[in-house]
Amino acid sequence: MKILYVVSRPLEINTSASIRNRATIEGLLRLGHDVDLITTEFDKNHTNYDQSLSNSNLNVLYLKLGGIQDFAKLGRKFKAIQPLKNIAYKVMKYFEIYDNLKGMANYASKNQIDIWDGKYDLIISSSDPKSSHLFVSRMFERELVSNTPWIQIWGDPFLSDITRKDSKLLNSKIEKEEKKLLKYANKVIYVSKLTLNEQRKLYPDYAMKMDYEPIPYVNKEIYPISNNNEGSLTFLYCGDYSTKIRDIKPLYEAINNSKHKLIICGLSDIKLENTDRIKVYPRVSFEKTKEFEKDCDVLVHLSNIKGTQIPGKIYQYSGTNKLILFILDGQKEILLKTFTKYNRFVFTDNNNDEIYGKIVQIENKAFEKTKFVVEDFSPENIANKIINLNYE
Repeated sequence: MKILYVVSRPLEINTSASIRNRATIEGLLRLGHDVDLITTEFDKNHTNYDQSLSNSNLNVLYLKLGGIQDFAKLGRKFKAIQPLKNIAYKVMKYFEIYDNLKGMANYASKNQIDIWDGKYDLIISSSDPKSSHLFVSRMFERELVSNTPWIQIWGDPFLSDITRKDSKLLNSKIEKEEKKLLKYANKVIYVSKLTLNEQRKLYPDYAMKMDYEPIPYVNKEIYPISNNNEGSLTFLYCGDYSTKIRDIKPLYEAINNSKHKLIICGLSDIKLENTDRIKVYPRVSFEKTKEFEKDCDVLVHLSNIKGTQIPGKIYQYSGTNKLILFILDGQKEILLKTFTKYNRFVFTDNNNDEIYGKIVQIENKAFEKTKFVVEDFSPENIANKIINLNYE
């Protein structure tokens, strides 16, 4: 099958969405499909630029954006104007509902791209950012395509995205735009069952085309079994931890009061201090993450404190044979119902005492039978299910 995959943020920019898209595309390629990618031009000066996330097997069309993107690139290159760039972004958030890559949609015209009905067997657009869906929606509106099946993959929903600032002024505009994006899609896939349930309630007219598929891991990693005779284990948390979204302090305190070690990698609005037991890093490259992963004993998943979204890191961790500490928060009962069936995770509530208690059990090797790869989340399996949903 010949597939057009659309994502407005280039894969070379290291985000959880880029890793998810890379894994999904990898699954399609492994199944033998021919995949073309349309995205925007990457900037090597971007703080999250990571060449290791690119894929040499892809035919990629990079679209060059001007306007705010040119200004953003200048801000990365010349640090003196960085404050002006930050002010521009803050102002935009008060009246603009899309991300700063929405200019990609301007290329959806007969004079700009060589796409028509019949060129591709399937179109897949994947957020985030949401402008990925906007680009394809414009293709349908301008009748570049009308009969080609279109699958949307939503990492985060639009109106109920907990990462955006709630604004009564923009909410009605976003709801109207989200409905508009859903209109032409044949299938709409959410990566969280909780999100799927909420979206079906929000948009009942499109509920029948909505479905759920989890996130695939990029690669299966079988690490050598560690013979840790010192009793001190190394825990790893890789992911952002804004206090609006995740509460990392109970984990920080539990490890700091134990004999074990913790590595933290990610961006936040709080500053955690390094200690004898805890090392704190900003967001690191995908390759560096894998190095930390190889050397640690326990991978830590930290749930969101509210909302329906599930951090994608849990799926990447599930592609390893490392022990996984799953810290519950937010809608804990539904999370347990979703993930308990895999018999793979060590669950704990997000408080100091509970986490410390689980650490003691881990130290005493109470969960050794949970250390296996969850094949349900393999790239091939998820990609195959995504494609087959379109023919149900």
